[in-house]
Amino acid sequence: MSFESAFANPSPVEDPRCGAMGWSFGMGPIPIAYPRVVDLSPGGDLAYISSRLAGAMASEAELSGVFLVRPESLIPQGPVVTWFSEAAFDYEGWRRIGAWLVIVGEMSAKPQGIHLVLSAYLTEEGQILRVKSSEGVVPVNQVETFGRNYVKSLLLCVTGLHDFEHTRIAFARRAAPGKPKKIYVVEIGKEEVVQVSPGETLAILPSWAPGGKVAWTDYRSGNPDLWIDGELFSNFQGQNSGAAFSPDGKTVALTVAPEGNPNIWLLDAKTSEEVARLTDTERTVDTNPTWSPDGKQIAFVSDRNGKPQIYVMNSDGSNQRLLPLPGTYNTSPDWSPDGGKIAYQSRGDKAYFSIWVYDVSTGEASPITKGPWNDESPSWSPDGRKLVFTSTRDKKQRLYLMNRDGSGVRPLFKGKSSDKSEDFTPAWERFW
Repeated sequence: MSFESAFANPSPVEDPRCGAMGWSFGMGPIPIAYPRVVDLSPGGDLAYISSRLAGAMASEAELSGVFLVRPESLIPQGPVVTWFSEAAFDYEGWRRIGAWLVIVGEMSAKPQGIHLVLSAYLTEEGQILRVKSSEGVVPVNQVETFGRNYVKSLLLCVTGLHDFEHTRIAFARRAAPGKPKKIYVVEIGKEEVVQVSPGETLAILPSWAPGGKVAWTDYRSGNPDLWIDGELFSNFQGQNSGAAFSPDGKTVALTVAPEGNPNIWLLDAKTSEEVARLTDTERTVDTNPTWSPDGKQIAFVSDRNGKPQIYVMNSDGSNQRLLPLPGTYNTSPDWSPDGGKIAYQSRGDKAYFSIWVYDVSTGEASPITKGPWNDESPSWSPDGRKLVFTSTRDKKQRLYLMNRDGSGVRPLFKGKSSDKSEDFTPAWERFW
């Protein structure tokens, strides 16, 4: 039974404005109020639960990377009755604190659980935004889940973007110094990781293949071969790494080096047969391909000018050109799902790596992380709202999440600082 059928109003109403609000990534974060949940029980017995619900909705809103939650201290004061009337609601008071949207909840006890009614007020329009999953009788242990799902409904209504929960991240992990790296997968919102590369041999550089499969470079044969979900895919002598599957799932761009010189080839995604050699340079390294979402271009890394830099070429290998990026060491590009940005890592003057973003339309590049540590290997979420990356800010190399503008940095795992493991080269799941 789905969450919605179990807890939501059996006849939910979807606002006709949903999906047509003109939102885009260029608008920046949308300011919303810290949620207010009122305990309507006679003795105030649900005060603790109402506070937890408000906090859960605020946390989900911040996690979205779209909503910016205003401080709780800014909640306007006034009679409680005005919170539940569309006509009497203090729209002007909320506009003054800079809130475009206000989430209000009312809570009361029922024999079957907690009766919840959630509402979202648009301060500029002076109206309620009606979305699904806004009312229901919920078991006590599901109250916070109900609130988080309500925020997700608001997000989908305002932006048209589904949440990225239940998507997965593949990464390489070294359990301790001296141990070989292995490939793992974790689902967003969970702590449990699943090892997908078998055995104890070195496995590196995971990526996603059509059908939810994981590809990686594996040394079990003594040669760096490409494997996909446990099956050998490509074993050219010398190198098979950095697999990037095309948006239509028909081909894969891969770094191979059968003659000892790493270049990017295009292989058939089903047969692994050679389709084309996209680069053909001598005594240089071409690697790290990433596709534009329309499948027309590929960004990649080359040291053909003496230092690793990011280039872009057409998907047939023509028109190879250097991106005008600052710095002399730029690697690990990842093209955003909306096609507008390329995230990459750059090493500055103090030899620390930071995450930068290149704007495809303007040609401008800007850093979104900075500090006396290394931030590396950015990978976009499927909806383009988030990035996963590695950082040594905790002394060990670990995985972190952040919003697309660099705000909201938080560790992916809540692991103890004494943990000896380190994580590398994350790849957020993509869909075909």
